[in-house]
Amino acid sequence: MAKKKISEKQKKSELPFLMVHTPNESKELANKELVREILIDCLVQNDLGTFQDVLIGYLRTTSKSELSRNAKIGRTTLYDLIDPKKPFNPTLETLGKIFEDLAA
Repeated sequence: MAKKKISEKQKKSELPFLMVHTPNESKELANKELVREILIDCLVQNDLGTFQDVLIGYLRTTSKSELSRNAKIGRTTLYDLIDPKKPFNPTLETLGKIFEDLAA
C-alpha cells in the first residue's frame, strides 16, 4: 500500500501517527484538542488525505458508543466511516457533530 501525501508542515511536526494507526498511538489520537487542530489545519491546507487518515484514526481509538451519545450520531454511521470497504463520504452534518464533540 502506498504512503499518503503529507504536507511539509505536518512532516516537520512530531506526529508519527499520521501514516499508520496502531494501538500505541491511541494516546495522541485520544487528545481531542490535538486532533481538532490537525483536522482544521488539514482543511485549511486542502490536505484531504491526511484529514481522512487522522479522522479515521481518531474514530478507531475512541469509544463509538460515547461519541454516538455525545454527538447524537448513530453508531452505524461511525462504523461506516472507518469501514475500508465503504467509501469515506461523511456529510457536513456528521463532520460538524464530530467537531462539536472534539470542541467539548
